[in-house]
Amino acid sequence: MRGVHGVHTLSFSALYIEAWFRSRGDGPDVYLGSGTGFLVGVPGEFWLVTARHVVSGRNAETDELEDDRGFWPDYLRVRFARQGEEGEFEPVDQEVALYADGDEAQVPVWRSPAQQRADVAAVPIGSVPEGAVDAFLLTGWPTVRDLYPQDRRADAGAEADAELPLRVMDRLYVLGFPFGDTGSWPFAVWTAAPVASEPLARWNRLPGFLLDSRTRSGQSGSPVLMHIRPGEMVLAGGEVHVHEEWVTALVGVYSGRLNENSDLGMVWTTEVLDEILPEFAPKRPPEG
Repeated sequence: MRGVHGVHTLSFSALYIEAWFRSRGDGPDVYLGSGTGFLVGVPGEFWLVTARHVVSGRNAETDELEDDRGFWPDYLRVRFARQGEEGEFEPVDQEVALYADGDEAQVPVWRSPAQQRADVAAVPIGSVPEGAVDAFLLTGWPTVRDLYPQDRRADAGAEADAELPLRVMDRLYVLGFPFGDTGSWPFAVWTAAPVASEPLARWNRLPGFLLDSRTRSGQSGSPVLMHIRPGEMVLAGGEVHVHEEWVTALVGVYSGRLNENSDLGMVWTTEVLDEILPEFAPKRPPEG
């Protein structure tokens, strides 16, 4: 295709997920639906982050089971990509248990926030399948210094350590697989999403805010990214910066639309991830 010179590595970061109920008898396992997730952590100690309702099968607001038959997910199938001998990508599905083996009490191995309405969960997966792409995301936040070319960052003053702002109407991106459609697999679909509510206001007094985007089912659990291209102007620290570097940040986790008649959807900030995965939270300098 003319004008296409490659793919963006971030397109690998969103993972296609299927939720399954394990049969208690001779019948087949039951497919419950699809979602999206992404990796956080370090190689060998990865966690899969997605929406809580994807792993629990329960509505985050009411805690009621979403499946009319009364099923809930026992495990996930996570689709990774591995490059074959001819250069093409082939799927490698990894089964991820959601409850301890043989645990009749159904105690989950996944973590979720103390506030149930914060619709985020993290499932331990350890390592990815052998040879699979492990495009994991970091939870740190960029500063003005990150806008400078590499050879100028060390010379910048303390004012360059100011964090980049996130404002209402800023453009973010939701990476996932709408309707469970994997037509572009292993590359996720990028959905542009302006910030629709003031991030500082905390929607319903919870650590999140609204996006205005045409997201759909199957994108629950998607990473939400700030992605600034070289040449874009950024207002930060009282100055306008025109920079030469790509700057990307994980803003949060997308969990779904407010209702089926709206294009307003919820994103939970990385504050939630810092709560449930404190071992991977960015180290902040002491105050004072």
